Amino acid sequence: MGEQLELFGEPAGAAAPFASVDIARAAARTCTRCDLAATRRQVVFGLGPAHAALMVVGEGPSEADDASGQPFSGPTGRLLDAWLRAIGLERSQVWLTNVVRCRAAQVEGGRLRNRPPRPAEIAACRYWMDIELRLVRPRAVLCLGATAARALLGRGFQLAAERGRWRALADGTPALVTYNPAYVLRLEGDAHARAEHEVALDLASVRERLLAAG
Repeated sequence: MGEQLELFGEPAGAAAPFASVDIARAAARTCTRCDLAATRRQVVFGLGPAHAALMVVGEGPSEADDASGQPFSGPTGRLLDAWLRAIGLERSQVWLTNVVRCRAAQVEGGRLRNRPPRPAEIAACRYWMDIELRLVRPRAVLCLGATAARALLGRGFQLAAERGRWRALADGTPALVTYNPAYVLRLEGDAHARAEHEVALDLASVRERLLAAG
């Protein structure tokens, strides 16, 4: 992909309540800030280099994530890996996280099935989201889907109108929103091809931003 991305920088700005992401991750394992603690297998904290240039934020852990303890496991993770490789990045070079760190699920037909996280759950987990942002200090944030975008950019965010446009988080970090891999995987035919093309354009913009940031 030509130029090599520099993916590590020095942390800056306000201090976080934990000295490192490892200490924060250990503290989060026993979190009971919302009712998701009652149904999770484990807390799926963010994962990646301590000062990654790019932070990728999804909606919440899947069933596979809940089992593995790592974000973006299973089919959605494999698609995300392919998207990252297309702009010269590997999973090991970016910080992967979600707006909630416990699987949001409900009982249907005698088993737990995924559901979107509720506003109260997202608000409770914002504590950990802010800690990750302050410790990692990414140069750019990529939100996957409307839930992640609204959690970080405001409830008025409209995916159809604002996808692919750079915005700023409250601390000034540039953020761009593209589709959630889980959504793209559900599409077929022309709709799937169109979504993949739009994601490719969004990711190219992310790469340009990271290269410009040095």
